[in-house]
Amino acid sequence: MPTEHSWNALIAVHAVAATFALVVGAAQLVRRRKGDRPHRVLGWTWLSCMYFTAFSSFWIQQLRPGSFSWIHGLSAFTIVTLSLGLWNARRGNIRAHAGNMIGTYAGLWGAFIGVVAVPSRLVPQAFQSNWLAMSGLTLAIVAVGLALVALVTRLLAQVGVPSTTREPAAI
Repeated sequence: MPTEHSWNALIAVHAVAATFALVVGAAQLVRRRKGDRPHRVLGWTWLSCMYFTAFSSFWIQQLRPGSFSWIHGLSAFTIVTLSLGLWNARRGNIRAHAGNMIGTYAGLWGAFIGVVAVPSRLVPQAFQSNWLAMSGLTLAIVAVGLALVALVTRLLAQVGVPSTTREPAAI
């Protein structure tokens, strides 16, 4: 295994999925309606990106070749919180679902800050070596994420799919 830190396909896809999750997760937080079809479709998209990001990290061991680091512990914790959030949504415990998902999203931001704040990590090095290409790539990922959110929200809202939130029972 090479001692220098370098990009490979897994790390690149991991970074794209994490960035995409940052965008879709932000959209989920700012959307007013919760529980409707766009929320569920975007939620499954976010959940898939997050699971991929967490699970793929176990095959990324460049910081400590051949062994896991504390970051992998955070990945395991993320898998648990994602699963609990999904389980809580399925059981109708929306408050716990929201807590799990918001907490996991906050953890994603923490991981992002950790990745970009340490100059020896791949992302800061890549920006230092070719800031224009990395900025363009980042903007493209964000643009695709925002386009997906807009497309899902508009298309599913036009279909007129009713919300899954229940109206209070009439007395």
